[in-house]
Amino acid sequence: MLFTQNLKNTTIGLVLLAALPAAAAAEEICRFTTECFEGEACSETAFDMTIAGDKLITDAETIPVSTGGSATKNVFVGYTASAFHVLTREKEGAARYSTHLFEGLMMVNYMGTCTSK
Repeated sequence: MLFTQNLKNTTIGLVLLAALPAAAAAEEICRFTTECFEGEACSETAFDMTIAGDKLITDAETIPVSTGGSATKNVFVGYTASAFHVLTREKEGAARYSTHLFEGLMMVNYMGTCTSK
């Protein structure tokens, strides 16, 4: 009886542990409504990005990223053949995305929010 109970508890524990990575990898959608291009004045925009685990996904490309941060803020840093990318997101949803394009050495910054899909 004791062996059966321990086996049952172990099985339940393994099932719960297996679910943790899936919960941590839940996708989020970031919607950016303000765009600032180089030294120009900022303007309205409609640009979306998905956070999917260790990737940032846009209509144009999928960016592999390293992550860091704290319980209240997360940072995603990536590098592609065309640009350097940084996304900072607060737990409450506020987000900033910056991309530094290598062609022509341009910088574009975005402001918006991220929410669970």
